[in-house]
Amino acid sequence: TFFGYRAWQAKQMQGPDAPVAQDLATVLQETPVALPSTLNIDLPFYSQAPFSNWDYPWQEACEEASIALVANLYLEKNWSREEFNDELLRLVDWEMQTYGAYEHTTVEQTAQMIETNYGLNTLVHDNPTYADLQSILNSGHLIVAPFAGKLLNNPNFKNGGPNYHMLVIKGYDVTQNQVVTHDVGTRNGADYVYTWDVINLALHDWNDQDITQGTPRWIEIYP
Repeated sequence: TFFGYRAWQAKQMQGPDAPVAQDLATVLQETPVALPSTLNIDLPFYSQAPFSNWDYPWQEACEEASIALVANLYLEKNWSREEFNDELLRLVDWEMQTYGAYEHTTVEQTAQMIETNYGLNTLVHDNPTYADLQSILNSGHLIVAPFAGKLLNNPNFKNGGPNYHMLVIKGYDVTQNQVVTHDVGTRNGADYVYTWDVINLALHDWNDQDITQGTPRWIEIYP
């Protein structure tokens, strides 16, 4: 039926189910002897277009939205949708003043933006592994990662997806070889699940000539 198809289509857009989210304080308190097979850090979600306006600058605000999500949790800001939107515009203004542009912010620039605007410490990892991801998240540290957006093959993206994209990595499921994200590039992005194979293939820092030649790297952010 039509309604059955719409329900199936909505499920496809939301992606696979993610593990149950855990409070960050709980994750920080636990020191497991062996890393758990699943983990998912609870994190309030807004997309990079909090009011569904995908005009500029929101169309290019994935970097700003990703770091703002992390800051909102770590610094206990509890931003409303309006406040989160204002924060994105503030970060865009800061980038324009600092870099002269905001559209394609590299990992190094994004790490600087996090540290300068929020006072949070960061560590950039080159060529990270799935084991690195598990270790970082079990420390209670979230990850902001850059991608060749079209290689993510997210069905929510228009025109195959952005050339360059950033999102937050917040969990994993080893039993399914999956990674849990907050993908700010879609309203369906909360707890959006990708396979590690897709994440590993698409992980690339900005490159002026060819995004797929960008170094695979991501930013570990300390609470």
